[in-house]
Amino acid sequence: MPILDDLSKGIKKGMDEAEKSLKDVGEKAEKGFKDVSEKAEKGFKEITEKASDAVKTFEIQQEIDKLEAEMKGVKLEIGDKALELFTKGTALDPALDDLAKKAMGVKAKIDGKKKMIEDLKND
Repeated sequence: MPILDDLSKGIKKGMDEAEKSLKDVGEKAEKGFKDVSEKAEKGFKEITEKASDAVKTFEIQQEIDKLEAEMKGVKLEIGDKALELFTKGTALDPALDDLAKKAMGVKAKIDGKKKMIEDLKND
């Protein structure tokens, strides 16, 4: 039966081609998945590194902020000590002497305003 043989060969040939095509599709899908997976992993590493850098930057900035606050405290102590010496009559550097005079002027104004409040309360 040549017709059945031809039909059988045609079906077998079609099945072989379909199998080959499915293999090709499977291989391409696997390669595509692998490529996407590698790109995603690379992207994740980049994001992780950036996040890590951001955390480190934040921590360093907090340390800087603490040190700057400490510096402000030291400057206040220097100013307080200079005013203390100025009020005791100790000669200061002319630049400090001018600043101390300015500070004492502001202090006198503050004291005057406080006296005004006390006077209002006593009326």
